[in-house]
Amino acid sequence: MTVFCVISVRDEARYLPGFLAHIAPYVDGIVALDDGSTDTTRALLAEEQRVVSILSETRPGPAHAHETSNRHRLLMEAARLGARWVLCADADERFETLFLRRLRKETRWGDRHGRPVRLVRIVNLWNSPDHYRLDGACGPRWTPRLFALPRTLSRRQPGMHQPWYPPELDAAPQAVMDAKLYHLRMIDRADRQARFEKFSSVDPDHIHQAQGYAHLVDETGLRLRRIFPLRGYADPPGRTLPEGEGARSAVGRAFHIDPTPGRKVLPPAPVRSRRARPFRGWSHLHGMDFDAVFAEWRRRKS
Repeated sequence: MTVFCVISVRDEARYLPGFLAHIAPYVDGIVALDDGSTDTTRALLAEEQRVVSILSETRPGPAHAHETSNRHRLLMEAARLGARWVLCADADERFETLFLRRLRKETRWGDRHGRPVRLVRIVNLWNSPDHYRLDGACGPRWTPRLFALPRTLSRRQPGMHQPWYPPELDAAPQAVMDAKLYHLRMIDRADRQARFEKFSSVDPDHIHQAQGYAHLVDETGLRLRRIFPLRGYADPPGRTLPEGEGARSAVGRAFHIDPTPGRKVLPPAPVRSRRARPFRGWSHLHGMDFDAVFAEWRRRKS
């Protein structure tokens, strides 16, 4: 099963290193489109070995002016290079690590059940890298970011905020996945203000989004939720919520979660009999060291 990531970027040197580092180990290739960057974005793309193609958009225009055509070009290039499934995201977004680890299973499930469009739940991180917003228009919402490429790929009519997948999949069965996509560019108030000003400038009459963009800076009824320790994301070169963050939490201590795969937090106690030997298949389920859990339980019983 060939899975490619596609991404369109413009002046994303701030977020791009973290994006590439977190996605590259889980996909067969990355197809990128540089939409007139003036910073080091293109050089960063060229340095990543998993990037198999870099397209360019040289036509002038404000942000998102060529969004629809850029996405169509990316899908066409991914199909040309042999992609069967496509994962879409922006440079300031991070998929949760557990989802990326089971990415191939999700594509196989989609093929087996005839649901070629798969949705993740995007959440806006707010005021800190480990809290996301629950209320209002900035609260969690489902978004299609993983889909199988159909045999033909038509181009959508120009416009912002349209789905990534081509019109051929508009009527295709969809399925939600137990997965979150974390949006980093909403963490800081200054970044939220900049987003509001950008979209208000390129879409002043709210043609592309009827509700407008005031919700990007409105904190009325603000409710935040902390990311559960096992549902974190990786952003290695910059500010992160480390994959092993749970190891310092109460849940992490209770289940001996170790951020290093294959390592144990506590050595298992000597096994006195075959009957007392724990089931080895659970040893590191989702990062939990069950050998250590059972060893501690035995010590408390003795």
